[in-house]
Amino acid sequence: MPQEPGDRLDSWKEIAAYLQRGVRTVRRWERQEGLPVHRHMHHTLGSVYAYKSEIDTWQRTLRGPSVLPSSRAGRASTPAEGSLKSIAVLPFSSLSTDPENEFFADGLTDEVTSDLSHVAALRVISRTSAMTFKGTTKDVKSIARDLGVRYVLEGSVRRAGDRLRVTAQLIDASSDDHLWSDKFEGSVSEVFAIQERIARVIVEALAVRVTPAEDRQLARHGIENVHAYECYLRARQQAWRWRNDAITHAIQLLHNGLALVGANARLYAALGHAHLQYREAGLDLSARPVEEAEACVRNVFALEPGCASGLQLRGWVHYSRGLVQDAVVDLKSALELEPNNADTLLLLVNCYLISGRVSAARPLIGRLLAVDPLTPLSRCTPAFADVMDGDFEHAVEPYRQMFEMDPGNPMARLFYVWILALTGDRESIDDVLETFPQEVRRTISARLTFFIAHAASGNAAAAHAVVTPDVEAVAHAADMFPRIIAQGYALAGMPERALHWLAIAVGRGFINYPFLAQHDPCFLRMRDHPRFQELMAVVHTRWSAFKE
Repeated sequence: MPQEPGDRLDSWKEIAAYLQRGVRTVRRWERQEGLPVHRHMHHTLGSVYAYKSEIDTWQRTLRGPSVLPSSRAGRASTPAEGSLKSIAVLPFSSLSTDPENEFFADGLTDEVTSDLSHVAALRVISRTSAMTFKGTTKDVKSIARDLGVRYVLEGSVRRAGDRLRVTAQLIDASSDDHLWSDKFEGSVSEVFAIQERIARVIVEALAVRVTPAEDRQLARHGIENVHAYECYLRARQQAWRWRNDAITHAIQLLHNGLALVGANARLYAALGHAHLQYREAGLDLSARPVEEAEACVRNVFALEPGCASGLQLRGWVHYSRGLVQDAVVDLKSALELEPNNADTLLLLVNCYLISGRVSAARPLIGRLLAVDPLTPLSRCTPAFADVMDGDFEHAVEPYRQMFEMDPGNPMARLFYVWILALTGDRESIDDVLETFPQEVRRTISARLTFFIAHAASGNAAAAHAVVTPDVEAVAHAADMFPRIIAQGYALAGMPERALHWLAIAVGRGFINYPFLAQHDPCFLRMRDHPRFQELMAVVHTRWSAFKE
């Protein structure tokens, strides 16, 4: 059967890249699961090739959606997700001559995504995964396959001064049919009406039933003033850069927006998240960012009691203070209002996992992967669940994928070395360290990567030397770093230091009693230690009292 041009993959590397897996994984799939790979038998070294169309058919008939990592996590919830109509809003391309208007096109993409995300009958891909395809030359059918959706919205924005022209088209990627297309022209101040119109047309075209509450949400324009709205869009773009100057600029922009319109729930919610970014980026670990965010929560609820953005923000504040039970309550409420919010899903999953409620987390992981399939952090959540269940071997592959998807991210490298340490694979740890980018070696996560590597090799002195006062200051801010430090000290044979840091992790919310008492190999030799047993008694009490 003749193949389409560009259908052929000419090496194991190309096949692996197409499937977003490692070469070893796809070789195993060929041996064990019938992955269709062809060979040039006359070549001594047995070169291989494959066809994308054949792989696509194999995935549909044997393996299901290609975007889900090989883990137990997604299998718990995918049937329910299958009944929803799935759509991705691709990044609107900016046709404006001024590159400064790029943020406006991205903002329109985000707003339409957000509007559709309020409709419970739709499964809407997150902005983070959709933005992966910004500027791509991939065809719509390939993008839809990568994201696991049937419908795709694409469009363009042209802005010239106060004038705006937006084009949009809705495509059924399974048949390549164009279900709807239109052009909108007007002043920049009409952007809110354009956003609403696009969202409503999509809902109508897909024959989705909208509840009265969802209809009201589609009609809401959170920031009516276009200049304040631009401040909001620019601020979000800056805050995502995770740099001190960028976050400070974002906060100033949001204050500018508030000065233009007065009290506004959406601006206050964005301001609270911007302050918390100081902590997330390890730039300000004092109480100030959390206190500022909490003040924003109060302002949001004074304007819109019980709104999703306020609940999510308050959930982050609770989590930042180690109040995981309170965080879960707020995040569950936020998720009821915004079922497609990937950020809420991710934090709620993390709260359940560190609290020893893996069974409650797994269905949410399936939902998270369905709406945010291409973000590295989302893709490794099944691995974290497997680790918390004591299944370390299954966790290696997703963490390796995360590392390969984002090799410049020191956090991805830390997670991969961490799981390799738990499985005792020291040879692979050395390989990861050899390729560590020089420009990020001084980050806290990079230094902790070397810490856990030294500890796994039994070099206690080298490991301990890494934990300097600045590392300690950052490590106190959340549950993850003190837990990893505790595990490293345990591996290095320094039980007192391990117990010190484990107590800090517990105080920050890590109360997964089954993992600590039964599964974690690092603490195996410490389980008879009186202080460890005392700490486990505290953990067990809190774990038992935790409510899902």
